[in-house]
Amino acid sequence: MYQSAVEILSAIQNGELSSVETLTAHLKRIEKINPEINAVVQLDTDRAMERARKADEALSRGDSWGLLHGLPMTIKDAFEVAGIASTGGAKMWENHMPETNAEAVQKLIDAGAIIFGKTNVPLFSADIQTFNDIYGTTNNPWDITKTPGGSSGGAAAAVASGMTPVELGSDIGGSIRTPAHFCGAYGHKPSHGVIPMNGHMPPPPGAMAGQNNLAVVGPITRTAEDLELMMNVLSGPTESESNAWILQLPPARYNKLSDYTIGIWLDDPYCPVDLETINLIQKTADQVANSGAKVQNTQPDFSLEMNDKIYGKLLAPIMATGYPKKVIEEMETALPKLNPEDQSPRARQIRNSLISHTDWLSANEKRQRIRQKWNLFFESFDILLCPTTVRSAFDHDHHHDFHGRNIMVNEVERPYSDLIVWPGLANAGQLPATNVPIGLSSDNMPIGMQIIGPYLEDRTTIEFAKLITEITGGFLPPIPYN
Repeated sequence: MYQSAVEILSAIQNGELSSVETLTAHLKRIEKINPEINAVVQLDTDRAMERARKADEALSRGDSWGLLHGLPMTIKDAFEVAGIASTGGAKMWENHMPETNAEAVQKLIDAGAIIFGKTNVPLFSADIQTFNDIYGTTNNPWDITKTPGGSSGGAAAAVASGMTPVELGSDIGGSIRTPAHFCGAYGHKPSHGVIPMNGHMPPPPGAMAGQNNLAVVGPITRTAEDLELMMNVLSGPTESESNAWILQLPPARYNKLSDYTIGIWLDDPYCPVDLETINLIQKTADQVANSGAKVQNTQPDFSLEMNDKIYGKLLAPIMATGYPKKVIEEMETALPKLNPEDQSPRARQIRNSLISHTDWLSANEKRQRIRQKWNLFFESFDILLCPTTVRSAFDHDHHHDFHGRNIMVNEVERPYSDLIVWPGLANAGQLPATNVPIGLSSDNMPIGMQIIGPYLEDRTTIEFAKLITEITGGFLPPIPYN
């Protein structure tokens, strides 16, 4: 159950395993452990088994469907999958049965993957925890009293506990990287625009909005090699643009650890990071330096606070498109009463959700300037190592008001919104970022590290994740399900 997708595919190709056997093993695993974790919320067993049989028959004839021939996998329930209820975690879409696949899902199927189920998400994929009124709460496989993160929480929990070899996630504020970090998996947020978003929910089914300027689709796996495999399958133009251009991501900058020049940004007073996370990143960086790489404490020429304030103005209007009318009306009533000096998370959310188009364009212009500063940074450094988020997984907290939730960081109460500040570096910059597991906290919860790279140089962050596996130890099965 803990073999990589690359290993499983090799075994299928070599006749050591059949696709039917592989699917059967994963279904038995789900039957055994999913009731406690609640990561897989829909199964499509009959159709998947039939496709697995056809995959085995094709292979016996010497036919190959592609890079993922015969590989069973689940899909985050934010993506439309034809013939499987696709809800986005929302009661209003509970009975939505798509007739076509999301474009990224179709790429996986065209490469030979066998989609056998869906994994849980929060309502509209809009939380850093994973629970909804349809399927309930997903638990962290390392400790079921804690969250697996969100919004790809079901995906990360399923991968980490051996219920699926790989998953398809989405990320607008850490929704791939944070669950991977909380569950001890690998997760890659691609450069913006390199994988089609069409068929993702939200927006509502059938919407023609296409890709917004922050959200991306990307893989969650147990190895960096599997990230590379998934990116080879997924990256490319949308179907409507495929007659005009192709995508060829550049190779990794280097294939030897000693050739890298690395910046590390460990902490920031604007959004303090848990000391255990800081110490593990520093330990990893020291070991990388001992391997011959050049490592320097540094950051791009802008502050974390500046990035977060710009990011908030870009993110909040996107999220507000899914708010009920009543919530928008309450914000409109509250806006004129806000003290101009009030910079609390709640006040900022209200202002940013109701931002004018003119002010949004101004924020986007500032974002482009930050992207230029990133470009300058990557002229001197190949990657930046920094926290994925501020701490390891925490206890479930389903308070209906985000601003009524708090998290503890270094025994200090901090706002819940701190959880998206460090992930927001890569989202606002539209950059590739890879979460890699680097160790465990004192209470045996996984801790990850974020590797941020230059725009379109996804292969560099993934290659670096591969190169440091010997240092970090790579994926560890959750202790309760080892």
